[in-house]
Amino acid sequence: MDDRNLVAVAEQAAATSLVKRSLLAGCTVLAEDGRHFRGCRLEFDDPAADLCPIANAVAAARVDGARVIKRAGFYTPSGGEQPVFSLGTLQLLDEVATDDFIIIVSAGSGAFVEKTLSDLRQEAGL
Repeated sequence: MDDRNLVAVAEQAAATSLVKRSLLAGCTVLAEDGRHFRGCRLEFDDPAADLCPIANAVAAARVDGARVIKRAGFYTPSGGEQPVFSLGTLQLLDEVATDDFIIIVSAGSGAFVEKTLSDLRQEAGL
């Protein structure tokens, strides 16, 4: 699956989001074995129960036997403003992603931005 398709499938996954406080968001993760898995943002009345699209996609991959994620596509229609990922999401990626992991981010403006885990950590102030 190429980068454009990773983001296109993430956009489809975003459409299934359940949001109460923020924007739709979707993610597609590509496992080392070539399979891909989707996740969407889920928000509930209690914010402590919210689930991020990356965690949902990784969970779907793990349930189906995939252990390592090598690439991801992420979509959220924020009008071009790039998302900053939470510490919990970064810790999750540290556990399951390859050393050369790349995420392709689309903020709905048509442009794709390629980021490494190091880039994501820096953006989060870590």
